Amino acid sequence: MTAADAMEMLLLSVLGPALRCDWRLTSAQVAGITTVVFAGMLLGAPVWGAVSDKRGRWSVSAICFILMAYFGLLCSFAPNYFWLASLRGIVGFNIGGAATSFTLLSEYLPQRHRAKVLILFNLFWGVGSTFEILLAYLVLPTLGWRYLVAFSSLPLILTLPSLWCLPESARFLLASGKADEAVKVIDQIARENGRPLMKGRPAGISETETRGHIWSLFHTSYRRTTLILFCLWFGIAFSYYGIVLVSSEMSQLRRQCDRGPALLPGSESVASNASLVKDNSCCRGLEAEDYKAMFISSFGEFLIIPFNLLTIDWLGRRWTLAINYLLMGVFFGLICLCVPSGVSAAFLLLARAHAGGIFKIDYIYTTEVYPTVIRSIGLGICSAMARFGSMSAPFVAQVVLPDVSLFAGFATFALVGIGCAGLSLMLPIETRGRAMPQSLDVDEIDQGGQQQQVLSYRPDPDGSSATLEIKIQGKIK
Repeated sequence: MTAADAMEMLLLSVLGPALRCDWRLTSAQVAGITTVVFAGMLLGAPVWGAVSDKRGRWSVSAICFILMAYFGLLCSFAPNYFWLASLRGIVGFNIGGAATSFTLLSEYLPQRHRAKVLILFNLFWGVGSTFEILLAYLVLPTLGWRYLVAFSSLPLILTLPSLWCLPESARFLLASGKADEAVKVIDQIARENGRPLMKGRPAGISETETRGHIWSLFHTSYRRTTLILFCLWFGIAFSYYGIVLVSSEMSQLRRQCDRGPALLPGSESVASNASLVKDNSCCRGLEAEDYKAMFISSFGEFLIIPFNLLTIDWLGRRWTLAINYLLMGVFFGLICLCVPSGVSAAFLLLARAHAGGIFKIDYIYTTEVYPTVIRSIGLGICSAMARFGSMSAPFVAQVVLPDVSLFAGFATFALVGIGCAGLSLMLPIETRGRAMPQSLDVDEIDQGGQQQQVLSYRPDPDGSSATLEIKIQGKIK
């Protein structure tokens, strides 16, 4: 599912240049197709997040993946720009709810292994993005963009039956007062893994607590965290999709570089850039150098995994985020230098690597810091804030960079990354070694370690049964 989701997202980077040629689109129209997808995600993420906290993780994940596959396939039959943009907007609305599957997975992972497993989960995103570039290289020059869009939706369609193998989140069931159903799910998992069944009825969660309420994100325990996370999600989405879109324009950017001296602050002017504005009366499809740059940069998704596996539990979530944001901003800024193409590709690869790593850690931190009763709405609202960044990226990467100023465009991306590095260190809660909270009834653990909610699975001494217990550790205020 994650790989198929990545293919739908990376399709944006290759679809724009193809449509520019086929339908003679302007730069603004090309950027508009990308923006409408992110606008759909902006609307869909909080809506599906709230529904997930009220109705369940599994049902929302299933609905979103089915609708993504259906409308993604319909895009290949779009007769004109309006229909394609509308259908891609619907796809984006449902991609906004796909993050619920990440919440479902995180709620089943034990605290000790959660971060490492979720980082390794990023392998599948890398596989999907790399495969999409390879598919575009094989299909676009011969069959055209309609076949590419259709083929890109097939992996998701083929994996839909696997949804029925997934159980609902036991944490959600407990938080919604459905303890008996939670016991059935846990017993099913225990049987499948050859573990002893649970004994007794789990208790400790209020059945009347409000779930999926957006204002709970601004509870006194979370207000500062929420506001900083909004900025961090905006920054990474703006930078990540900027990198993806820039990688598809590398050959054009290289030609601009070859026409002038190395880009330094103040070396450009409107007059000098006038000769570099693209003529929209003729199109330029993706070239071999473009595919090469995109393919190489997609490997960054894999390169960052060992680094984050080492640092996320050693340095903690905040420092890992700060280091990745800082290095992403530095390498993004270096791309604008007129250096050999291999060096530019290396800068792009490293920027993509750190950006991909940041996205996954943002997901991990957000799901760990919020309690079960608002976890999906928290992730959904943060994802919605990210879409403001995503919608801004095309106009910088596909309008400012090629038509206005290379230095201004790359400097914007670099400064956003460096600024987010500082914000990461200002997060008030470090979630390393912290159990996932269940409820808002108890203040969350802070740096002083005052208190903590724990969901544990405790086998009986004789091994004949086990007990699921929810307890509060530490001082109650």
